[in-house]
Order: sequence, then structure tokens, then C-alpha cells
Amino acid sequence: MRPEETALEQRFHDALARDHQRAPEWMTRWDYQEGLKKRKRTYEDGVVSDFFRFGGAEDLLKWMSWFRNDYPDYINDARITALVEASKANDERVVRSMGLQLDAAVYDKRVGLNNAHDHVLAQAYPVPERARIRTVLDFGAGYGRQANLWTGQDADLCYIGMDAIVNSYCLQHLYYKGLGVPFTDYIDTPEPFKLDPIRSGIQHVPTWRSDLIPDASVDLVMCVQVLPELNSRLVRHMIGEFKRVLKPGGAFYIRDHAYTWKPTDNFDVESHLIANGFDLEYRAHVINDVEIHGIPRIWRKAHPEVIASRTRTWKQRVDQAVVDVDTLTGGGFKRTLRKLKGKA
Repeated sequence: MRPEETALEQRFHDALARDHQRAPEWMTRWDYQEGLKKRKRTYEDGVVSDFFRFGGAEDLLKWMSWFRNDYPDYINDARITALVEASKANDERVVRSMGLQLDAAVYDKRVGLNNAHDHVLAQAYPVPERARIRTVLDFGAGYGRQANLWTGQDADLCYIGMDAIVNSYCLQHLYYKGLGVPFTDYIDTPEPFKLDPIRSGIQHVPTWRSDLIPDASVDLVMCVQVLPELNSRLVRHMIGEFKRVLKPGGAFYIRDHAYTWKPTDNFDVESHLIANGFDLEYRAHVINDVEIHGIPRIWRKAHPEVIASRTRTWKQRVDQAVVDVDTLTGGGFKRTLRKLKGKA
């Protein structure tokens, strides 16, 4: 590795050691990958084989090579095509800055589609102005790919990347810097580090410092191909954190294979979300891995006024009861009421 990459990895480990009381072992695990390692299972050549050490910038191309097959695309419209092209232009610039070369021959149908799908589906339909996306939290951010289009398509957007695994965190750092937007990282300046959820650009924090994100400050949380691979204690904790940092009515976008693929345990994420005040707004009625790779869902942190607007008031209940009785009496009930009012 280059000296600056070795130094980057050391800064991550220094931050983890310094914050050890905030970072219990269950919070810094990637259970699925640890299980593969114990079973001595490795990916094929050209893909990252050890996510618990950093191999330098070259690991970025290995992460991108994780997509071995072209992705299905049931949307297949001009929006997707334009976003794939924008994503590729950004990634070509990033990898060139690292002295690497993008595999453009397969990019469009793999990395490009993956990026475009999440950018479109997370905001696929109109929402009230209060729900407009200005601040995004990307949890378990991989190599940081979501920042490509979210910051590239909206220069005013605040993107927060979060992870706890050394390989992905360090790659995210390099990738975010390469995108050329304003960028700050907790491991560079841990004390004092102040996260500003309205500052445009990219801010990078480890999972164990989610406390730095202010309450009710985030419009969208993203978890793509993440939650099924983590232990249930961490998932429970992070759902609690997502609830805390999301604004009332804020969106929680999930895309994964959790209905059919649970490699760590059988924890029911959806039941836990419902129990914690989240409201399922959207679930694509699509065939997994035939029409799209992973089922997209959007949950909302319940907005009190929205919930109240779904609940009948006492006046509405009384009015309906009067109508029901009047119907049973062939209109006689209201005629009687009018007569009584006339005598009063």
C-alpha cells in the first residue's frame, strides 16, 4: 500500500481504540463475512477476500467486481440511462485520481444500474415538501457508491456515510475524497468533530459515533444489502438510532433479499420496525432477482399529524352514529331532532 493508505488504516484503528468504550464488539462485526471466514469460504479472484484489513485503493475495483452478472432492470427508462451515464462519468474520474482504470465494458449493467436504481427508487413518487430529501444517512455504505449520484445530482445535499468495518470505511474515505465535493471525516479530526446535517457535501463517521448526528435531522436513511448480514443486536440498536435521527415522516429505504435470505439469524426486521413506530409506505411488487436485484421498500418514521389524520375524532364518530340511526329510521331520527330544535 501507499504510505498515505497505511496511515489512513492506522487512523481508523486509532479511532476505534480511543473510542473502545463506545464501540462494543457486537457493533463492529460484519457477521456474514465473519461466518464465511470461519468456514474458510472465499470469493473468486478479483473480489475482496478479507474485509477486516485494508488493501489500499486497488480494493475499490475489487468491490466493484463483486457484481459478477448483469443486473435485471424492470424500470429501463430514460431516467435510468441518464443516471448510469452520470454515475460512470463520476466513477471514471474517481478511479483515475487513484491511478486505476474502470472496467467500462461491464459498468453500465452492474455498478451503474445498482447506483441508478437506488437513486430513483428511494424518491420514485411525489411527497409533501416537508419530506423532501436534503440530508441522507447511508448505513453500511460499502465502498461509498451511494454518494456518487446523491451528491452528484444535488450539490446542496448533505450525505452522511457510516460504517464500522476497516476495509469498507477506508475505501469510503478514498472514494468520498475522489468525488471532489466538500468532505470531512471523523477519523481525521475526532476532537472536536461536529457533524452538521445541513452542510452540503459528505461527512463520514464510524457506526459507534452515530451519537454525533442530531435528533430529527435526517430525511432519508439508506440500508442496501446490509441488515440481513448483521447480528440482531446491532440491527435493533441501529433501528433505534434511525428512529432518533430521522425527522418525523422521514424515510427509511431498504433494498435486500431479507424475505428469502437470512444468513445470520431469523430476526424479523419488519415486525421490529412496526413495533418502533415505522409505517410501511412502499414495497415494490416485483420478482426478486428476475425484475430487480433485491426488493425495495420505503418505511416512514410515523409523523404524529399524519397518524392523527387517520384517526376519527369523537365528533366524526358521533356524526356517523347520527347518520346510521337516521338511516335505520328512514330519516325519522333527523326529522325528530329538527322538531325538537324548533321547540327549544
